Amino acid sequence: MTDPFDGTKDPRESVVLTLDASLDLADGETLTGITKVDVTMASGTDPNAASVVANPIINGAPITAKGKTLAPGTAVQAEAVGGVSPAHYLIAITCTTSNPDKVLTLKGILPVSAN
Repeated sequence: MTDPFDGTKDPRESVVLTLDASLDLADGETLTGITKVDVTMASGTDPNAASVVANPIINGAPITAKGKTLAPGTAVQAEAVGGVSPAHYLIAITCTTSNPDKVLTLKGILPVSAN
């Protein structure tokens, strides 16, 4: 499980989350598609939790996250919007890969607080 966001998101903010799959991919493997996005509550209550993550995409160009350069096709970025305070959202994004025998679910916990 990764920490897709440095720090705590304020419910009034809109931020980009990055979920790094590079350590789970063999040399030459890439993410090829997003098949499912799940958002559940690790703590707190939000009946609209699924709407907190929007527009997930696989990186098509190199990106830098947490000081590490990620090659194209090795991460998912998504917009995090809204949310309730205080809460922790468990984000799980399932992806197909260039290896037909490998499907990855990238996970992270997004803390949200208005304080």
